[in-house]
Amino acid sequence: MDSESGDDFQKYAEAVQCECVGFIRLHLGLFAVEGWAKEQGQGNRHWYHFEVLEQSQQRHMSCLCPAGAWTCFHKRFFSLYENELEGTIQNTEGKYPQVVLFLKENLGFEGDQAIHLFSVCKSNDSVGISQRAIVKHKGSDTGDGSWTCSSQNKDGPMCAHILVAQKFMKGDHSVETSSKPLSWRSLRAVSYLPVLPPKWCMLPHEIEIYPRPPPLREPPALIQLSEQASCPCLDGERAFFDPHGPIITRECYIYTLTQVFLVQIQLQPCPRCPPERHRYIGPEPRGMGLFNFNNSTIFTHELLNEYTSAFSSSETPFEPWVHTIARRYDEMQPLIPFVGGKLFRSVWFAYIRLVQFEGDKSCPSCGDFPDSVIWDGVSIAFGRKHVNNDLSPPTVICKDAPKRPSKSIPRQEWLQDATLRKKLRNWLIDGGLGSGKDHEMGLNSHLECAKILQLELYPWLNSLCSHLRDMFSRRLGHGAIQDSKWSPRKEYLILFQILAAEESTMQMMTRSTLSQVKIFLHNPTQHTLQELLAVPALYTILELEHVREGKYALETLGVIGWMYHHGKEVMDGLLGLNLAPLSQLASHSMPMEQRKSEIRDWEKTGCCYGLPQIRLRPEYPKLPYDGKADVNKERTGSCRKYYEAYSQKRLTGGIMACWCTHSICYGFHCIPVSEGRNDVFSAIITRWPKAPSRVVYDFACALGPYCWSREPEFFADTQFLVDGFHASGHTKCSPAAFLKTYSAVNAELTHINSSAAECGNSGMTRIRKSVSYMGQTRAILYCWAFISVWNRLQILGLYKKAGELL
Repeated sequence: MDSESGDDFQKYAEAVQCECVGFIRLHLGLFAVEGWAKEQGQGNRHWYHFEVLEQSQQRHMSCLCPAGAWTCFHKRFFSLYENELEGTIQNTEGKYPQVVLFLKENLGFEGDQAIHLFSVCKSNDSVGISQRAIVKHKGSDTGDGSWTCSSQNKDGPMCAHILVAQKFMKGDHSVETSSKPLSWRSLRAVSYLPVLPPKWCMLPHEIEIYPRPPPLREPPALIQLSEQASCPCLDGERAFFDPHGPIITRECYIYTLTQVFLVQIQLQPCPRCPPERHRYIGPEPRGMGLFNFNNSTIFTHELLNEYTSAFSSSETPFEPWVHTIARRYDEMQPLIPFVGGKLFRSVWFAYIRLVQFEGDKSCPSCGDFPDSVIWDGVSIAFGRKHVNNDLSPPTVICKDAPKRPSKSIPRQEWLQDATLRKKLRNWLIDGGLGSGKDHEMGLNSHLECAKILQLELYPWLNSLCSHLRDMFSRRLGHGAIQDSKWSPRKEYLILFQILAAEESTMQMMTRSTLSQVKIFLHNPTQHTLQELLAVPALYTILELEHVREGKYALETLGVIGWMYHHGKEVMDGLLGLNLAPLSQLASHSMPMEQRKSEIRDWEKTGCCYGLPQIRLRPEYPKLPYDGKADVNKERTGSCRKYYEAYSQKRLTGGIMACWCTHSICYGFHCIPVSEGRNDVFSAIITRWPKAPSRVVYDFACALGPYCWSREPEFFADTQFLVDGFHASGHTKCSPAAFLKTYSAVNAELTHINSSAAECGNSGMTRIRKSVSYMGQTRAILYCWAFISVWNRLQILGLYKKAGELL
């Protein structure tokens, strides 16, 4: 084999390993393989069938590519790299599927057009690859668009292969493609040193770890080896440059923003990799502003950062962006085309993971542990078929997880008789003593409401607390009738809406709130009234009484006393069920990832937070269904929220992200199935030394009881509130569950942007479509890069705003 042929094959082998050229297993010994353009050093988008059969302990390889009659690259690759291909060859009597959709490539920025590639046999009776053809469809998922067939290049509906593919596609529009997991090797390039973030998103406190080079405008004479030169060896380690070893010089391509340069590069044969693999130690040209992907393909940091800027600013899938750069290259002479989309994707992902997006998961205003955090499930999801065993959200309960004795306790509501509680709630909803006055049956309706009030509600409330009965009678009952019209004040209506709700007393009074109520009761004056800002329903009533009557009503103080004692009783009951302190991992300063490998832990697990893990997610044997995903819907009383955005599309559950009130993301994790309360609970319990004072979540009305029943001591002082964006959808929840209720009386809370997470969510919709076509590994990296850039721009905006104010 001559040297030139060996180099060409090595380029092909590297391209396959980096997912730049297709070598896709369809069924055991059946593959679809992409052709190779030697001149351009990349795939040529022509596809062929490749078959491997085991017969009588002999292997027979057949390839339908133009060189298939000889030892083509496809046969050579399989002979050398068979063990690295997904799956193993087995003797089987099973037939090949008649149709396999093995590739779907998204087109355009809208994502409604795609290229679909099928491996098709005319009938189920035909066997062997000679009877199969590659059918290509360009259009929508419904089958509209153009169809071509590799069998004699037949076009249109008269081709039998096309007819079979069309029938297959129309039978299942959501059919999934054949796929294999992304090899971690494709993320390891020759370049490996940390790279500075783009200048436009560098933070003021960040130090340039090396002098930032100017953009490359002229080709360098030679890219030389240095002590930092290395080879990303096949075993996951690296071999470094030996100044006493042999050095050879080859040609390589440097791709810039506008054109490609053909330059000389020094290489050294790798002593660690098998000689037949032709692996080389290559330069680390970071100081030149270059990224060495595989010694033959090199990109400028400027070009790669250009895509980072594009996709983080607006919806920009890879293929359309690559086409834009390719047109720019077409204007240059001599004409050397830009790389294809597959190669650029592989290069960008290998590069972006080296960019030092560190220290950007914290807000300079809120600090490492914000007092108020906002959680939101973001509909950024990839295909469920791509989920592998590495994915490990905080909800995973490992075998070493501590077992906690917590269990749920009943009767946590303010008014514990469910039947009368509902009757009181309906009485208020129906209009109380003013119900039906303008209707034909108004008199009967009014008498019925008065009867319920007199015979049922008054006696029941009196049995609980005489002050409760007196307040209701005076403020909402007969005492609220003025000029023959029922005219209750909304402040009292709100209080009894809360008392009659299907909610725990903890929703209104946490442990810290109870302490404030106790201070007020000890000396109920205007001075101590500020202690009740944490209980808006009581604060507004007392303010009203002070303004209108000059004093606090005796029954009002009595009701507050009753609420304090009942709330404390529920609190003590919860705390008594789990007195054992939460244990932490042995090393409090345990790093987020073990850096022995170049692949960081969060890249595998999909769990990326700025805070290190300090606890394992506990197990709660006494709580049924603990740790299970909340599939489709969650409930608390009769309040529901549906999680159905992903299931019909065969996608994962998106990501759960934590935000501060300045729209800065503190981290995220991928949700394998569906979003639920467990995602928020587990993320907080595993990473927060102390629970936040305020947790804002679009389903906080269910999250609070979930957390209090598991770790009452840890969450005893935490308020769980529904943000303003979602409040209108919670028709069954009381005002105590809404952040806007508290910010209406407490000026310090008005600065909280409760919809900050929605702002980030709307920003992340830019990558939703792109991520939906990715596998797990790339989807995680793509989200991480986007969130880092987003955070950096938000932080720079805060600094700018602070400077303007000063």
